[in-house]
Amino acid sequence: MKKIAACAALALAAALVGSPSSSPAAMAAPTSSKEVTDASFADARAAAMDGYKRHLAEGVARRLGERQFRDALVRELADDGEADLAALLGSVPGTRDLAAYARDADSEILRLKGIQAEESLLQIRIDPRQVKRISAGGTLVMATPSGDDKTVRTVVAFDSNGRSRELDAFTTPERPVLIVGLDEHRSAELAQRTIRQHLTEAGIGGTDRSAADEPRQTNGLAARPVSQIFRIVNRDDHEPWYKGGPEIYAWVVGAGLDGKARVDQVEMPYIQKEGTTYSPGQSLIEWSNFSWTSVDVVFMEHDDNSDLSGLVRAIVEGVLVVTGNGQYVQVADKIVSALPSGWTKDDDDWVDSCYNINRQTTDVYCAAIPSGMGLVLTYRLV
Repeated sequence: MKKIAACAALALAAALVGSPSSSPAAMAAPTSSKEVTDASFADARAAAMDGYKRHLAEGVARRLGERQFRDALVRELADDGEADLAALLGSVPGTRDLAAYARDADSEILRLKGIQAEESLLQIRIDPRQVKRISAGGTLVMATPSGDDKTVRTVVAFDSNGRSRELDAFTTPERPVLIVGLDEHRSAELAQRTIRQHLTEAGIGGTDRSAADEPRQTNGLAARPVSQIFRIVNRDDHEPWYKGGPEIYAWVVGAGLDGKARVDQVEMPYIQKEGTTYSPGQSLIEWSNFSWTSVDVVFMEHDDNSDLSGLVRAIVEGVLVVTGNGQYVQVADKIVSALPSGWTKDDDDWVDSCYNINRQTTDVYCAAIPSGMGLVLTYRLV
């Protein structure tokens, strides 16, 4: 029965992302976007991803009673509580079939997310403090759901006998829980790369930066004007206990030096906890990249996004207002209003929008109610 369920999930994914016309999945797939609403299409994508993760979670749970598998699991998780799921399964005799399923699921999830890459995104993780407590009888295994985190009340976990039980989505359980989900950091890197590729194809310029890309201090006329983050706090990261820390990033939007729309993507991996104030000194706005004297910033949060094309469309549609305007106009609202309506799924969450930021801006006005981000900037030459 499980084999049938697994095959059905793979067939669903194949139908969603496209497959040879001779296959049953392709014959059953919609032939036009008019035949299915955005919501039902998003539901099907989410169901496929959930099917993969749930099948793997149950498979891992059933193998917790095997000492060899359990020892390998503890060994791989010992450092930071995270391990590549397909690699782990492939290293233990007797789990090769499940490892092959994990590799296939990795490929299909990448296709569902619109990412062209050969990567392994599926991982198994646990609170590092709980690794030594992993046992056959006392440990549960769950899969991260693709539903909207704000509406999920309970999550399903499996024990070593394959029995399912519900866990409170808002309360961290006392017993060890292994979590099958996506490597959010790697997924964020691939998503950023994919978004940039599509924006470039659409004629929208920009750069991608992280906290590790800070420019060195320079002297003289070569110094560049930047607005750096003096203080930042994420007041609402939407992340339940089983998802860990958020993957916050920002789009800095305005007109480039050529007068055309420009979007700089800025990753903020240091933001790990809701309500914590950080002082990273990270350059948020590189003013030498923009012809406008003011720009907007849209804060987003990476999640198990299954349709990056929707995000790209939102940016492209939103920045159309830039064309023909030699001075600042509000862009952030245009982007946010064009974001995919499928926010009932665990797509990239909008966190906040901040408007009309110029070189003199220190305390930044952001629009989300309740507030998503608190931001204080400082202007410097670097």
